[in-house]
Amino acid sequence: MAARSITQEDVLRVHGAFETEGKRSPAGGQTSINRLFRERLAPSGWIEEPRLFPANQEALRKWKMDFIKARIGVEVSFNHAEAVPWTFTRLNIAGESDRVIPEHRIDVGVAFFATETLKRWARMDSAVGTFELAKAWLEMMRPIMPIPILVVGLSADGWPDTDAFRGTRSFRKPTEPTSVPPSPID
Repeated sequence: MAARSITQEDVLRVHGAFETEGKRSPAGGQTSINRLFRERLAPSGWIEEPRLFPANQEALRKWKMDFIKARIGVEVSFNHAEAVPWTFTRLNIAGESDRVIPEHRIDVGVAFFATETLKRWARMDSAVGTFELAKAWLEMMRPIMPIPILVVGLSADGWPDTDAFRGTRSFRKPTEPTSVPPSPID
């Protein structure tokens, strides 16, 4: 499976390649992990970013899944926590709506989310929704979701800390405590 084959070394290698390509390295590791999913799934026949609705449906034409193959839809989600329920909604629409492009309809969905350990290791923004949050949302939404969805947590358990990612303002790496300047009022 693509997710199990992704290692710490893979993420760091892909992250380092951005500068080699003349691009600024992303703040966190999620862009590198997304690239690794593409590299691993596309050669196996997974269709990348299939549109759910025909292009002539202006308001909905940008709705896409990350991957599809054999009526299995895959989402790799490092989105804002508020978007977690939309990940499940998109997969259910892909399975239930007769307006979805027929070859892009699914029977099963798989949604990947970072665990808290991966979010910390890769210095993702603090607003990124996690596997733990996704499990809670899935439980709340289960009664209204007819499509079976497997939720998978991407973990960095056991991975040593790294300073490869600069993080964002809302998730900076911890710094050494500094001394407090003397008070001007004594």
